[in-house]
Amino acid sequence: MHVNKEGVYYEDDESLVVDNWRKKAALVGPLCTALEKFSLREEDFRHRHKTDWPSFRASKCRSLREFQNLYLCINVTALNKADILYDLYAQPRGERDITLHLTINQNAPGDEIERQVLKLFNACQCWTPVSPTPPSISRLLRKKRN
Repeated sequence: MHVNKEGVYYEDDESLVVDNWRKKAALVGPLCTALEKFSLREEDFRHRHKTDWPSFRASKCRSLREFQNLYLCINVTALNKADILYDLYAQPRGERDITLHLTINQNAPGDEIERQVLKLFNACQCWTPVSPTPPSISRLLRKKRN
């Protein structure tokens, strides 16, 4: 990722594709490489289209809808200037109100970081969206008002 002067974050044109990302020791190296590439860089977005999205192009999906249904975005943000602590966060599919967060220490062992990242991913994948007000609660609320 990069950020411009206006504070707009955008992906680097060259995506890091991690084959067998669930395999032990596959995630930490590319994650560190991606974090090192982060920079302040200007970009002209006027001539870009949604299909120019670097992750979408790297996915080889045929449509943006297919891409958004197949992939989960996990964001990584530094929590301090020393870049020691990071906040990883993702929204489970179908959720607008809930975001799951994970704080990792850059100095933690690689296998621990990978375990936590995969745990965040699995929590989002297994998430079952619930209707805003389940019918049984709605009935209880109506009874109390009467």
